[in-house]
Amino acid sequence: MRVYIPATVDDLALQTSGQWEPEFAFAVTEAWRDASDALDEDELAEAAIDAAAMESGLELGSRLRAVIAADVSRADAVVDPKVHPGAVRINGKLSPASVACVFLDEDDAAGDVAAARGGDEAALERLADRTLLWYDLAEVLGN
Repeated sequence: MRVYIPATVDDLALQTSGQWEPEFAFAVTEAWRDASDALDEDELAEAAIDAAAMESGLELGSRLRAVIAADVSRADAVVDPKVHPGAVRINGKLSPASVACVFLDEDDAAGDVAAARGGDEAALERLADRTLLWYDLAEVLGN
């Protein structure tokens, strides 16, 4: 199952080292499909990435929004629709081999991330309009 894990841009090396145990992620779940029948699979995946990105910046305090896309077994991703229709609890450490890619904000989004975290609705809207950039893990870690 492809999951989108909220991450922090300054801790990506640790979070992809095989030592990190993420608590939760977002994924295209049956509950989300049922709740959003107007969206197709690709749109639901984009919504999962966006939800993880906002969690990264607003709740985890990352200076830029960061999302790790990883493939985990269904047994290691327990759906938790009480939290969110796309929420899953992750069991165990994240294997570096499971990381498909990383999504990151451009550097100039840092001001909007900080302002949104402080309650600025206009900054939150600007973030919602931004598209995250796709990176191979090696690109992000400088390998």
